[in-house]
Amino acid sequence: MENILITGATGNVGQAILHHFTPKTRQKLYLASRKAGENQLYFDFENPEDSKATLAKTDTLFLLRPPQISDVKQYFQPLIRHAKEAGVRHIVFLSVQGAEDVSFIPHAKIEKLIQASGIAYTFIRPSYFIQNLSTTLLQDIQEHDRIFLPAGKAKFLWVDVMDIGKAIAAILQDVAAHRNQAYTITGNELYTFEEVAQMLTKVLGRKIDYISPNLLRFYFSKKKVGIKPAFIFVMIMLHFLPRFQKAPQISSNLTELTGDAPLTLQDFMQRNKAVWQ
Repeated sequence: MENILITGATGNVGQAILHHFTPKTRQKLYLASRKAGENQLYFDFENPEDSKATLAKTDTLFLLRPPQISDVKQYFQPLIRHAKEAGVRHIVFLSVQGAEDVSFIPHAKIEKLIQASGIAYTFIRPSYFIQNLSTTLLQDIQEHDRIFLPAGKAKFLWVDVMDIGKAIAAILQDVAAHRNQAYTITGNELYTFEEVAQMLTKVLGRKIDYISPNLLRFYFSKKKVGIKPAFIFVMIMLHFLPRFQKAPQISSNLTELTGDAPLTLQDFMQRNKAVWQ
């Protein structure tokens, strides 16, 4: 029997995995939770020591980095060590596109820890989440009819979280076939936030502006509405740094893993336009 543990099961990616993944007869699926229960095992990113017993029951670990946790040395270094000691055989890690080329970001550091541990791994490197429009950026669109980000004219490669979950589910069906591999999961569309604002304007029937503030204005604007500084810096890293990088490359890995084409941004907007009302 292969025991599979899904961290972040209540989040967007976790829910997408659960939607697409049906364990085989020889597989048992568990959800990581701070409250143990039916099909749930205790797990706490902020207390790696307390999660050792759960790791001892885990063969395959789906691992992600919660947005609020950026200190890799404090939290992920002991976690990976405990996983190795507990006998975890395979880690499927949700990274980001380009992590292999940007060594200073947390995802890249976690990848290196996993590789150094000797545990078999599969890295999933998705591009920019379409769902950011309906989560992180939702309030600005709903209340202020704007996208407010320091992204300038950078182009982003948009991918639907459900497609990411579908790809991960395909890998979890047989992790041995994906041992020590890295897959970049993207959509097929490159758009600036100015272009996305124009698309939203047409779909919603009201003007959505795109404002690209300087970093100080962005920081203090987000801090004023209660967003924690650590998460503001994550947003800056995610949206400001691409201004100085090459446009991300489209990958065919999603179709190769699932046989399906990625969802388009236009389709996502049409299906979810009630969210922004």
